[in-house]
Amino acid sequence: MSTMTDKMSEASRKAPVDEGIGSPKKGERFRCTKCGMEVQVTADCHCDQPNMVHFHCCGQELQKV
Repeated sequence: MSTMTDKMSEASRKAPVDEGIGSPKKGERFRCTKCGMEVQVTADCHCDQPNMVHFHCCGQELQKV
């Protein structure tokens, strides 16, 4: 294998799964597990595709608290 192919393969194994957070509802909070920053939702999401919603910080998806 080439060096570039090896590096791409290695990077894909390390990439976190980014599945989206569903349809956030008013009042829900999401936190960064690395730095502790939090986001609070102020209005419900009415998107038809809930996996399209993503909150990121420090290179990772925020976790629901």
